[in-house]
Amino acid sequence: MADHLEYSQLLIGGELVDGDDPPFGVENPATETEFTTVPAASVKQVEAAIIAARDAFDDGSWSRTPVAQRVATLTRMAAALASRRDELVETAIVETGSPQVIAQWAQVGMALDQARQLPELFATLPEWEHNELPLNDYIGLDGRDVALSIRRYEACGVVGAITPYNFPLQTNVWKVFSALAAGCSVVLRPSPLTPLTALALAQAAIEAGLPPGLLNVVVEQGAGGAQLITSDPRVDCVSFTGSTVVGRQISAQAAPTVKRVLLELGGKSVQLYLPDALDALVPGVCTVFGSLAGQGCALQTRVLVPDAQLDDVVVRLAGVVGALEVGDPRDPATVVGPVISAAQRGRIEALIAAGVEAGGRVVAGGGRPSHLDRGYFVEPTVLVVDDNRNPVAQQEVFGPVVTVQGYRDIDHAIDIANDTEYGLSGGVYTNDLRAGISIAERIRSGTVQVNRGAANAYTPMGGMKQSGIGRERGVAGFREYQEIKHIVVAPAAR
Repeated sequence: MADHLEYSQLLIGGELVDGDDPPFGVENPATETEFTTVPAASVKQVEAAIIAARDAFDDGSWSRTPVAQRVATLTRMAAALASRRDELVETAIVETGSPQVIAQWAQVGMALDQARQLPELFATLPEWEHNELPLNDYIGLDGRDVALSIRRYEACGVVGAITPYNFPLQTNVWKVFSALAAGCSVVLRPSPLTPLTALALAQAAIEAGLPPGLLNVVVEQGAGGAQLITSDPRVDCVSFTGSTVVGRQISAQAAPTVKRVLLELGGKSVQLYLPDALDALVPGVCTVFGSLAGQGCALQTRVLVPDAQLDDVVVRLAGVVGALEVGDPRDPATVVGPVISAAQRGRIEALIAAGVEAGGRVVAGGGRPSHLDRGYFVEPTVLVVDDNRNPVAQQEVFGPVVTVQGYRDIDHAIDIANDTEYGLSGGVYTNDLRAGISIAERIRSGTVQVNRGAANAYTPMGGMKQSGIGRERGVAGFREYQEIKHIVVAPAAR
């Protein structure tokens, strides 16, 4: 099997450089051991990266490069990443604790597909469009001159991209490929818990011949560089994926310079089952546990079922969830791997305890697996809650924890679904597609799937309420990195 990625240099201004700060270790959450070290940028080096990105954008040559040529460069970059597929999979296993199937499919396979698809999609978009004026407004007062009114899409400038630990390659690809395709320059600062795929992007950029300064990759163990990126006036846009708590801080740091912010934040999404679709419930719940041990902002961790079927559902879930294999991510039988760190495991355990204290009832899991003496593992846990005010039903757990709650009727179910500060994702499950669409329209969430999802380069992702601002991926994701300029053209006065 190919070894994990090993990189020891940052990318600043087109050059691979050593970090000024001492290197730091990256931990395997399944073994609690450091498996490699990575370079650490000083705040001064982060500033140098910002300056390099600013100079590269202000030069104007990349944003003026024909779209076909930009896309060709990004296609070469995607191919350079794809050539490292085996190493990327192994890296996902040891860096994030992903079970093999998730590492191969979601962590790497989907990311590589999207690295190829995003530039292809951008190439299909118009660089300008007519504004929707009434016909008479195009014609001058003399009745002979015709005006042109268009909106032109232009790169917004320097993008500071700050990415999370759970699906690092995917989120790095979304931000970097979308911003570069749009004509921007980028400073990428990954999570210090999972920095390796960002350094792989740096290598791919060099191999693809990306002009210097357009992509800069800086890794740090602290937050000083991230704070600089979010507050520096030379950065035009901050694109952040992570918790709502940190998103609020980033918004505050960006406000004095009135820079654009793109925030993809936390979620507390529902799986809402109508009586005719309860057979889909067990696979739906197991998907949460199998998706990186529940560490996904869009995962549907609140299960809503009709009151009349609640007891039967709980019995079924308890039997299946208790039998899910928890352990070594390399074991093909493993469904649930570790969470990312000791701190995150402690936070999950505290939330489970708070949920029980508030009246929740644990029917599966709730502790640490007794057969594992190392690794940050939490048993897949199901809690039955009667009150949606229960902390575990309101706060994003980001771990293998699902709540189950009964509802009286559809209006009650929708009230529960919307009774949260979040609005990122959700699902409605029914054989009646008209009913499913009607319910989906009433749930205040950026994405609602009816029976199945579609997460790829062509579909947008983002939240309502405190789940964020803006969209990633798809046409909407590209437009986040562009400004709209209104241009009016008419004949000169005679």
